[in-house]
Amino acid sequence: MNQRVANRVNSIAVSAYKFIGSLLLALIMLGLVSFLSVQGFFLVSRSWVTPTVISPTDPQILTLNTQVAAQTSARDHVLSDRRSVENRISDAERTVAAERAFQQRFLVALRGERDARDRVARRLALLRREYSSARAEILQSNRAFAGLARTRTDALYDARMMEQEEKLTINHHLAQLAQSNLALAQSSADLETRLDSLQREIAGLSAVQSGMGKNETPQGMTSDVLLLEREYTHSVLEQARAEATLKSLQTDLAALDEVALRYDTLIASLRASPYLKAIERDLTVAFVPYENIPNAEQGTPLYSCAAKVLWCHEVGVIGRVLEGEVSLKHPIRQYMLRGVMVEVQLTDAPSAREDLLHLGRPPLLL
Repeated sequence: MNQRVANRVNSIAVSAYKFIGSLLLALIMLGLVSFLSVQGFFLVSRSWVTPTVISPTDPQILTLNTQVAAQTSARDHVLSDRRSVENRISDAERTVAAERAFQQRFLVALRGERDARDRVARRLALLRREYSSARAEILQSNRAFAGLARTRTDALYDARMMEQEEKLTINHHLAQLAQSNLALAQSSADLETRLDSLQREIAGLSAVQSGMGKNETPQGMTSDVLLLEREYTHSVLEQARAEATLKSLQTDLAALDEVALRYDTLIASLRASPYLKAIERDLTVAFVPYENIPNAEQGTPLYSCAAKVLWCHEVGVIGRVLEGEVSLKHPIRQYMLRGVMVEVQLTDAPSAREDLLHLGRPPLLL
């Protein structure tokens, strides 16, 4: 009796063990088939996308925002330098214009000064000729009168027909006459000196006007004319310095423009990131690998399925493609995929958290 009970228990245990083993084997086979089916599906399927929930605190978003802020700050610094260079260019241009205007007015004034002194010199030369002629006549007349008066005075005094006082008076007048002759000579010398000075100044002004900036010393150069040439030379040097500075600043400005353009291009490329666009516009997006793009046209229906491929229902449609390439990990396999982001309009908000959505139709028509 006990032996039959023991056999019965052993039979039940063996049956249970076989059942459990078969069940576990069936579950393992089911899991293997499911795994292989899913892997096979993703091996041949080109009709799926991965919805992406983008958060402002996402590390990639934070990195992009940091890069945009850094590049924008660097570009603003370049633009600030550019404005400073523009101000210096304007100042250099004003300096060049002012020095050129000064040099033109200086030459006009120099020519006017030379012409004025030339007119005065001509008048003095004419006056000198007239004065020389009149002086000769005056001296000749004075000498004749003095000789005659002295001879007559001596004769009258010797004949006792003139008093001593009268003789002294006549001699005094003759001395005054001699003094007037000396005054005439001094006036003639002054006139000659003034005319010679004017001629030297005219020669210096003419030489400076025709050879301004040359190293040779013109004939007739005076200290006043030399100071005038110094002012002109200083203006020429200031103009040359300003023109050299202007040329250098224009080169710097062109270089800053190129740098600013590169920064603008870089910032534009960063801002073109689909992640930043999605955050700025509050969009719901999905990742589409390059090989799936032909099936992700705008308006294509989206389906969400249980167990990846079973019991599917429509949850929205595909919108337009966002510019820029992105990389994302495969929803099943552990490698990175390259693709683009697309806008999606979802009627079922929780489906945005699914690993993948199917394009066009349910994968198994279920």
